Amino acid sequence: MADRYWVGGTATWDSSTTSVWSASSGGSGGASVPTSSDNVFFDQAGTYTVTFSGTIYCANFTASATTYTF
Repeated sequence: MADRYWVGGTATWDSSTTSVWSASSGGSGGASVPTSSDNVFFDQAGTYTVTFSGTIYCANFTASATTYTF
């Protein structure tokens, strides 16, 4: 189980793109894509549109400090 933080801004969440994920809040992209065992956090200030593509997974989902359109 790991924590994954969205750092992709407006982008697509799919099963292979790692550049939008970080292992720490505000960290650099390149962490693995979340699995069904991982916690996902959207906590970067701003307004973003996130498009889902294919099958995506996470254990827990938290969105705070911003406005996201999914």
